[in-house]
Amino acid sequence: MKKVALLFTGHDLSEGTDAVLNSLKRHHVKGNFFLTGDYLRNAVFKPYVRRMLKDGHVVSGHSDKHLLISDWGSRDELLVSRDSFLRDLKTNVDELALSGIDTCQLHYYIPSYEWYNSQTVAWAKEIGLSSINYTPGIRTAADYTYPEMGERYLSSVAILEGLWSYEEKFGLNGFMILIHMGTDEKRKDKLYHHLDDMINILKKKGYQIVDIPGLLN
Repeated sequence: MKKVALLFTGHDLSEGTDAVLNSLKRHHVKGNFFLTGDYLRNAVFKPYVRRMLKDGHVVSGHSDKHLLISDWGSRDELLVSRDSFLRDLKTNVDELALSGIDTCQLHYYIPSYEWYNSQTVAWAKEIGLSSINYTPGIRTAADYTYPEMGERYLSSVAILEGLWSYEEKFGLNGFMILIHMGTDEKRKDKLYHHLDDMINILKKKGYQIVDIPGLLN
C-alpha cells in the first residue's frame, strides 16, 4: 500500500484551520499538526487545538517562538545557542502539555521555518524529539508566497500542477506533504481550499493517507 502523510504547521496565522479540519473529517483522514507555543497560547486558536485532539489528529511542536536558527545564506552559521534553542523547544513542549497533549508520546517535531542543521537536530534529540520536514521535490510548502514576492510566488494552480506532475513521474509513496493553515492576506488563492480535491486524487491514485507514526514507524 502506498502511503503519504499530510502535515500542517501553525504559528501566528490560522484562518484556514476550520477548512482543513472540515476536509479531514469529511474524508476520514488523520492529519499531523505542528504548532508553536505562540499558536497554543493564542485564545482564538485554542478551540482549533481542542478539535484537533478530539478528532484524533497528531499534534506536536514547531518551536515556541518560531526561532530562526541560522542565516538563510548559511545554514551552519547558528543564530542561537544550545541553551536558547533548548529553552525555546522545552517551552513549546510545556505548552503542548498544558493543551492536553501527552508529551510522553511525542517523538517528532517540525523545526521553525522548516529550517535546521545537524547541530539543532542533535540538540532536539537530547530531549527525545526527532526533527522532520516535508519531502523535497514538491512545492506545496510554497503556499505561503504571494504575488508581491515576484518570481518566488507560486500560485495554487502551479503548485498542484507540479505536485501531480511529480507524482506521475516518480510517485509520492512515503512523502510528507506540508500545507500552511494560515498565510498572508496578500495571498488570495489559498492552497488549503484545494485540500478536498488533493485527498480525493491521492485516494484515487491508491494512496493511504496516514499519520506520521504510521508513515515513519
